This record gives sequence, structure tokens and C-alpha cells, in this order.
Amino acid sequence: MYRKNVLSAVFALGLLTAMGAQAEVLYAQANFLLNKNQLSAVNYRGKGTVIPVGAKVAVLERDNDEVRCKVVDSGAEFRFVTHRSLGKPINVLFAGFFAEQDPAPRIAALSPEDQKQVRAGELARGMSREAVLLTAGPPPPHRTPSLQGNRWTYWSSKLSTFEVDFGPDGKVVRLSNEPVAAPAPEPVVEKNYYATANFHFEDGTVSWVNYLKGPIIPFNARVEVLDKGSSSVKFKVVETGAELEFTNDSRSGSETWKLFQASFAPEDQAAKLEALSPEDRKRVSASEVEPGMSRDAVRMAWGPPPAHETPSFQSSTWTYWKSKTAKVRVKFGKDDKVAAIE
Repeated sequence: MYRKNVLSAVFALGLLTAMGAQAEVLYAQANFLLNKNQLSAVNYRGKGTVIPVGAKVAVLERDNDEVRCKVVDSGAEFRFVTHRSLGKPINVLFAGFFAEQDPAPRIAALSPEDQKQVRAGELARGMSREAVLLTAGPPPPHRTPSLQGNRWTYWSSKLSTFEVDFGPDGKVVRLSNEPVAAPAPEPVVEKNYYATANFHFEDGTVSWVNYLKGPIIPFNARVEVLDKGSSSVKFKVVETGAELEFTNDSRSGSETWKLFQASFAPEDQAAKLEALSPEDRKRVSASEVEPGMSRDAVRMAWGPPPAHETPSFQSSTWTYWKSKTAKVRVKFGKDDKVAAIE
């Protein structure tokens, strides 16, 4: 019996040694959540199977689309995947999740309370930036381009986010999913605004996405704001008297009032239309986008492209939504004119 146990131990040791020789073994740099054997570089924080901070992970295979891995202790295999919106190569993002350095010394350097939170995988006010990073990992770079910023934005799911706010001392002062005192109601704004583009509405609603279907509020139409809310702005089209609602959702990553002001400005927009070529003015009035149009003309015809698909107006491709399931892409050439519509 003794000889059999010894042989079993030697055999197990041989397997571990062979795996170590063949696979790259790294350490989890935070507590990460697996969803259906997949870990996204977006670092969703909602729910899933936990890979604890400091866990050893063997890299089985790398390519440009994903990294296949295995948790050494449990044997669970998973895929690390990325998303084009993050704007960084998968290997760069992967290095923020798994590295050769054991995070144990970093955890030991924290305060006892921070160490407790890191081990529990829970965020709390008073935590240092380092403790947050070891607890929840890196926030997605397309919304948090610098870890020196005072606000880090994480995704709970594909449709919801939460924020971690830091004070001047680098400690957490607020988590956006904590209850906060209700702000004092803002007075009704009695002011006229002008449509900066053609905006579509359906069932009395103008979405911040500006889905390209339904009746149109034409470029430079004058509107009157009736009421401001956290997720919507109620307004009236002066010429027709139609009362509509401008709505926002978590995908925008922006305050509703700011989005409304980007769509409806206090300045008359007539001069901007006149500055376009006669052909572009005609297309804007028809709410059409065709090859040869300038960026300004496209912006007036279809509105600003939604930021969750087009983070910069300088992008060579602007992505719009025909509906909640269909997209259309406007591609610009080197002359900043529309080269193709797909």
C-alpha cells in the first residue's frame, strides 16, 4: 500500500511538472468573474464563477481573438475574449488580468481593512486605488482611459454600469450603486432650443440613439423645454405643438441633459446649414446621407453617431442604428467626405 501511494504521488508530481514545462503559468491580479466559461476584457462585475486574486492560471493557447486558459487548482478551462470598443490588443488587456508576479506582496502592503475587502472581493468606501484594482481588476479603458482619474467606470452587465469615485486622497468616496440623497427638483426651464439635426421619434419618444425611422423633427426646428428629469427631457415642438420626450439609457454613459443639449442647442442653426454646399443642404433637408457628403452635413442629416459605437467624431467610420437590431455604417475617405455607406 505504501509503495502504491508513493507511486501515485510521483505520478501526480510528474503531471504537474509536465504541465509547468508546457504551459505559461500566471497569477490572477484581481478577483475575476467567469460567465459560461468566458472572461471578457470588459471585466463584467455582475455575477459569475470567481477566479480569486492570486489564483494560478495556465495559458493553453493564444491567438488574436482569444486566450484559452485553465485554472490550475480547479482545472476549470475558460476563454479570455475582448471587444473592439476597448481599443487595445488582446495581449495588452490580458496582461492587466494575469501576470507573472504573484499579487500577494501587493495585498500584504495594504491596510488590514483593505486586505479584508480584497480577499472578500467587495468594494467599499475608504479603499485605496490599489485595493480597488486588486479587488475588482482594471476598469474598461474606453470609459476609464487613465487609472489616475477620479472616476472609474465598470460594467455590471452589457447594459448597466457603476462608478467608483475617488477623493483627493486617492480613497473611495462613493460607489454609484449606493443610495444617495435625492437632489432638489430643478425648476422647469422656459427656454427655446433648436434641433441640430433631423431627429426621429416614435410613440412620442426621441431616443438619444436617434433610430433612423419614424417621423422627423427637422433640422433647426424650434422646441421648448417643458421638464427635465434624470433619464428624460420633455419638450414641445413650437411649430406643431407636439409634446415629445427625449430619453436616455445606460449605454450612453452620459447625463441626459448633456445629451439633449448636444441634440438641441440654444443657438439658431440656420447659418450652419447655409455654410454647406447646395447639394449637401438638399440632402440634409431630405434626411439623406450619400457619398460625397461632408462630416458636418452627415451630422446634420442623421445627428451625432451614438458614442457607444462611435467614441470620436474623428473616426473614419460612424455607426448609426436603423432600428434596435439593424445598423448602418458611414465610412469617410481621406478628404473627410462620405466614401461608402454599408
